[in-house]
Amino acid sequence: MVDVDVAQPNPKPELLQLLPDLEEEAIKEVVVVQLTRFRCGSLAVGFARNHAVADGRATSNFLVAWGRATRGLTMGLPPMYKYNHLDLFQPRLTSHCINELELEFDHRNREYYLPPPPAPVPTATAADKKVIVVHKAHFSKDWIAGLRDTTSQGRDRPFTRFETILAQLWRAMTRARGLSHDDISTVRISVDGRSRLGMPAEYAGNLVLWAFPRARVSDLLGQPLSHAAQLIHDEVARVADPAYFRSFVDFATSGVVEQEGLAPSSEINMRDVLCPDLEVHSWLTFQFYDMDFGTGTPTYVMPSYIPAEGLIFLAPSYIGDGSIDAFVPVFQDNLEAFKQCLYSIDHHDKE
Repeated sequence: MVDVDVAQPNPKPELLQLLPDLEEEAIKEVVVVQLTRFRCGSLAVGFARNHAVADGRATSNFLVAWGRATRGLTMGLPPMYKYNHLDLFQPRLTSHCINELELEFDHRNREYYLPPPPAPVPTATAADKKVIVVHKAHFSKDWIAGLRDTTSQGRDRPFTRFETILAQLWRAMTRARGLSHDDISTVRISVDGRSRLGMPAEYAGNLVLWAFPRARVSDLLGQPLSHAAQLIHDEVARVADPAYFRSFVDFATSGVVEQEGLAPSSEINMRDVLCPDLEVHSWLTFQFYDMDFGTGTPTYVMPSYIPAEGLIFLAPSYIGDGSIDAFVPVFQDNLEAFKQCLYSIDHHDKE
């Protein structure tokens, strides 16, 4: 029997008891699952998957379909072979045209990068040695509506919930970190390419590219919240352009990546401290609460305990009333400052 409170407000190390023990060789597996049954009859499903094989939406679709199959129902997904054959994403251009295309979209310095020569492993810095805690911030439906109204004043269309909350978190983290006004902060945001490439929502694979809004700290904290929200909106819209996704397919299949020895830029952020940057994963449109393995839908869905400073997850609250929970790893020393400014609506530093 596992001695852990599965409904605890913040992810803690004890939560790892409910998850698969991912040894080095297990990380290469497509899916690893651990089922934990409690004496009260409750069931915890710990799930891990290889992100190169399936992105968040594909994972959500899979879990719901798995639950339907468990209950003897049809999975509700189109035949998988339609979305995984080799001819699915055909490039528009031949390799000799790729340099002309890159004048418009610079994939070499966004989705890919040229790795530097191997260097000695750096010693841990003082920041690396700080204690990191995962704080769960709750945003009620009414509070989100008020924040959107304030932030969207003067716009024909209001900012989305995602844009508004992320802008708030970006500024709160920046202020709590105590960064220099000359520092540059970047947010890494996943953008789903299904509709951009004519794929159905049920496409089973990884079809995500990344948007990178960035700002100087002095601008981020000195301008109203709408400034940060607009940066996020514009950068996501740029990457979400179908032409950008088609361009990426051209580039990734051209042979240039192999010829130039480029590496995926997604590997850069695989570290414990992202400061001064952030990375955000949104579960707001995923159907995790539709899962049912025969015992009813989940009482609680949450990300694992991942103490990587600056790696944020946004998820619908288990309350089910439209409120949102943000799981935010922060340095213990910065936690109080983060909580103090998190719910301040449109407070910005003035010259």
